[in-house]
Amino acid sequence: MPQSPPLAAEAEALPIEVAMVALYDHYFACHDYEKRYPQPNAATLQFLLTHGALQATQILDFGCGNGRYALALLQATEAAQDQQGQPTVVTGYDISEAALTEFDNHLKPSRYAARARLLHGPLSVLHGTGPYDMALLLFGVLSHVGVHAARIAALRQLHAVMAPQGTLVLTVPSAWRRRPWELLRAAWARRTGKAHGAQAEVGNILFTRVLGGTPHQFFYHLYTVKRLRAELLEAGFVMTTASAESLLPEWLITQHPWLGRADALLSRALPAALGYGIRAVARPV
Repeated sequence: MPQSPPLAAEAEALPIEVAMVALYDHYFACHDYEKRYPQPNAATLQFLLTHGALQATQILDFGCGNGRYALALLQATEAAQDQQGQPTVVTGYDISEAALTEFDNHLKPSRYAARARLLHGPLSVLHGTGPYDMALLLFGVLSHVGVHAARIAALRQLHAVMAPQGTLVLTVPSAWRRRPWELLRAAWARRTGKAHGAQAEVGNILFTRVLGGTPHQFFYHLYTVKRLRAELLEAGFVMTTASAESLLPEWLITQHPWLGRADALLSRALPAALGYGIRAVARPV
């Protein structure tokens, strides 16, 4: 395995992680997240089932949030466990305690609690867990992790806890479709020598969204297919599949299922780079 990122890069990533913890704790505590994204993207859920979730016995949902995908996978794999003879266990990991509290509140009255495990804290809590047949980095989680060094560290941690023949499924925001004005401002700052720290990296942006009446600043790294493939390879993965996740924004297709069905059909004709998000499958090497 490649060496860990240098300490200076880890120190640079720390303020972003601290800010994102506070942001997502507020996002879930004020219930704006659940209102904005009330259910999984049905096409992405089907993609997971098609690419091995039904056969997996250990699944890690990295950045699971309130469990909107993990809960759906627990439900979808319920019948499969009878055929496998071994139940599918889903581990949800998140840095937001408020997100996991909401996830746990959904689990408690359900019949799936015995097949779920929730982990909170730094990446180190994943040490010794697994091996996982499938790991998930959905809905742009990797893009929120931080600078390049932090993203590679997260991917390498996933590599370390995955089975040798495991499957990594991830979705990231496309640089060709998302936040064009913020990308232009960041590019201009770099060109004029005004970009510092995280903003000096191509693809990194900051934008503001009001959550529960309070403005919050989001960090995002926007990807091209080429950059995603290169980062995965640097972390020890080879990308085997890339496709468009959706044509329309996720909030539209999760709030309006009929739009989601239409979007799933239309997205099949889109190149991966022109999707609202890029959906990819990768394997450890």
